[in-house]
Amino acid sequence: MYMVGHDMNLLPFTFPNLPPGGQGPNGFVRDHPATFNGGFVQADYLALPWVMAIMRYDFVHSNADRINGLGADVNNPPPSPFFSPFHSTRNRITPGVQFLIHANIKASFEYQVRPQQAIFAPDGTLLTKPFRTNSALAGLEFVY
Repeated sequence: MYMVGHDMNLLPFTFPNLPPGGQGPNGFVRDHPATFNGGFVQADYLALPWVMAIMRYDFVHSNADRINGLGADVNNPPPSPFFSPFHSTRNRITPGVQFLIHANIKASFEYQVRPQQAIFAPDGTLLTKPFRTNSALAGLEFVY
């Protein structure tokens, strides 16, 4: 699946010379629009009639994400928060398994592996050790 998005970056604006009790916002300030695209590819493997293994690769490409990660000082930016080549794509790998317990009951487990990252101070000092914001998901679904 592949999708494309566009954000016009409209920010609400209230005129400062409104009389007291005036309602706002009454306009919008437009900034540079942000565009992004991405999607995922998933493979399912039926290991047994009641066990299915899955593997999914998600990605989102956004130039605004790369620029926002640089910091405010363009002459002396802190390092990128992600330990990967400098690019605009964020990705995630999700392996999982599903068990068909009964004709109408399914148990599932997924684990999402995300890029390693760190947090830097504006002067470029490393504030945290590298970490990943991985997540696990367990589910039980039924239909009656």
